[in-house]
Amino acid sequence: MRRLAERLADLLRSGGGLCTVVDEGTAYARLDAAHHRVRPTEEADHAELLRRLEADRRPVDAVLHLDGLRDSRDPETAPQDTTDARELLALTRALAARPGRRRPVDLVYVTAGAQAVRPGDRPSPAHAMAGALLKSLTEEFGWLRGTHLDLPPDDGTDPTALLAAEATVTVNGAEVAYRDGHRYVRRLAALPDTPPRAEPATRDGFTLLTGGLGGVGTEIATHLLRTPGTRLLITGRTPESEAEGLSRLCELGEVRYARADVTDAHQVRAAVEAAGEAWDASLTSVLHLAGTLEERPVGELDAATWSRALAAKTRGAWTLHRLTADRPVTSFVTFSSVNGFFGGAMNAAYAAANAYLDALARYRRSLGLPAQSLAWSMWRERGMSRGYGLTALTEARGYRLLDVPAALRSFDLARTLDEPHLLIGADRTAPWVRSHVVAPVRQTRRLTARVGLEDGTDLGALYRAAADAARATGLRDEVWTLCSAGTTAHSDSTETGEELRRLESRVAEVWRGVLGRDRVGRDDNFFDLGGNSLLLVTARTAVNRAFGTDLSVVDLFAHPTVRDLARHLSATRAGSPTVAEQPARQETGGLDRAKEQAQRQRAARARRTARHGKDRGRA
Repeated sequence: MRRLAERLADLLRSGGGLCTVVDEGTAYARLDAAHHRVRPTEEADHAELLRRLEADRRPVDAVLHLDGLRDSRDPETAPQDTTDARELLALTRALAARPGRRRPVDLVYVTAGAQAVRPGDRPSPAHAMAGALLKSLTEEFGWLRGTHLDLPPDDGTDPTALLAAEATVTVNGAEVAYRDGHRYVRRLAALPDTPPRAEPATRDGFTLLTGGLGGVGTEIATHLLRTPGTRLLITGRTPESEAEGLSRLCELGEVRYARADVTDAHQVRAAVEAAGEAWDASLTSVLHLAGTLEERPVGELDAATWSRALAAKTRGAWTLHRLTADRPVTSFVTFSSVNGFFGGAMNAAYAAANAYLDALARYRRSLGLPAQSLAWSMWRERGMSRGYGLTALTEARGYRLLDVPAALRSFDLARTLDEPHLLIGADRTAPWVRSHVVAPVRQTRRLTARVGLEDGTDLGALYRAAADAARATGLRDEVWTLCSAGTTAHSDSTETGEELRRLESRVAEVWRGVLGRDRVGRDDNFFDLGGNSLLLVTARTAVNRAFGTDLSVVDLFAHPTVRDLARHLSATRAGSPTVAEQPARQETGGLDRAKEQAQRQRAARARRTARHGKDRGRA
């Protein structure tokens, strides 16, 4: 790894760039301007490194994090090793704490063979956790662009040039993998019309349910107990005397409760063995619902909070994975979240934990073991969503609130599908979700010429003028397309136009303050400028204060450009001229008028042809 770092540094320096190599050490040390040592998980060391780099006039524009390439980890403990994620967290917290204005930074986290690109690939749950953390950091910090770059495993090629390209060129994709010279970007895909079906789980034995006394867990337990013969072992940390809802579940069927920490292998094993002896049955099914939501910004996410937020989901899942290795388990289902795929501002630890579950499912599948990770949006007023204040924003993003009956139907359907990872409640018609769904490649178009069109111009003349303009730019006849740009006619609504311009100017001023930008255009998108869920809440407050309105975050989400928001404000402000108040009038562009004229000409020719035909018939 050190040799790769030096080769990469030499390549970047040969192109006139500055490159600093940072190694692991027992304390921070500056060896020279281009070589430093840090303790990778210590935020203070990264903060000192950044301070020294600024003093040396070597500010950070991009970071290539190569620790994911380490191959010295114990294969038995590697899937639960959170070191890389903790290193990224410490580095990003130091970057966020820099004084003054934040410089844009590209952070590329590099691994090898950690992503499941092809069937049978064995992903790394720990690396997946670090990748999801990057997505959340990108959501929270507008100046940061994070990418999880996965190199081919042990293919013997030198990745230096590839790494340099990914570090210096802005390209799309938060999760990127290279295999056989091809670049893959992780995307979602809709289920096929006839999805593959899984073998029905055995009805013998009993089911272990972790987190079964939570809001969602209670609903799942009640649902399972409606099937005759179900035996349910529920584990949790709550004393049995304080376990609300347990007595009602016991009335519905065969239920045992064991006070056991899911992260403690000895406690969980003892609970399973006691249940097996009591029922004279084997453990055949696992449902892992235990988890913790720590919703806070990264600046408040210290090491202790981070570990606490991950423990139940990640260490608990690994405990269950190890526990079931020697048992006849035919179903192993974990409850994850859409945040595991999308990330989320203020939910960095939660997103990372759920990404771990998603990757663990594929990891188990690669070993020939049953596994399925169900990534939910939100259950309405159940579990972690109870009393959640930003459900409207969640809906606007495309994460649908699921009523309990709908969620249970989805649960039943999902268990019949032979898919290791399913997102449930993510609406692919919503723009944010749709942007992550794989789709046919669309042709990219660029403007090469403009052609003015006066009233009454013949379409043939228009086409000839456009063809001449295209040829002048070197384009062949078959590769250009004529599109209408609308009318250039001026609106008579002078007063309304001036009001909208004033609103646009004021909105742009507010956005510049919120986003820390020198310039914001009227068609710039809030999220393209670095906006995120946290900044959207700040922007709502600033807009309401500036205009005396009461807009919600959903209003801002639905009107993401200065122009759109100004029109929305104009339409909603009492006593102000509004676009809706103007007489409804459809302006017709020149191309549209030419098309209408051509249609009239064709209709006239058709009438003449019909009339001549009648005359010939009579003759």
